[in-house]
This record gives sequence, structure tokens and C-alpha cells, in this order.
Amino acid sequence: MGLFKKKQDNQTKCKVCGLELYSTERLERHQKKAHSRVPQKKIDEDSGGDTGGMW
Repeated sequence: MGLFKKKQDNQTKCKVCGLELYSTERLERHQKKAHSRVPQKKIDEDSGGDTGGMW
């Protein structure tokens, strides 16, 4: 029957950090938030220090 066999192909374990999550949807969200490389905004120093905020 195989009800209590451990699955060999675990699709809910992060390949980068090894974190185990309970669903594939959570794994996808974790990978986007924790391991995506988003470039930081650079402040243009030549604009006089104005950051563009209202206050």
C-alpha cells in the first residue's frame, strides 16, 4: 500500500537553504522573497539631495 513510505522526491525543500515547507506554493513564495536578487535603488547625488518625497 505504501501509506507510510517516505517520499524520495521532496518538492517542498528549498535547494538554496534547505528549508522544508509544507506546500509547493509556499516554497515558490519563499524562493522569490528570500533568494531573489533585486537591485537596490540608487540615490542620484547630483540632483541636489532631493529624494522626491512629498514631505
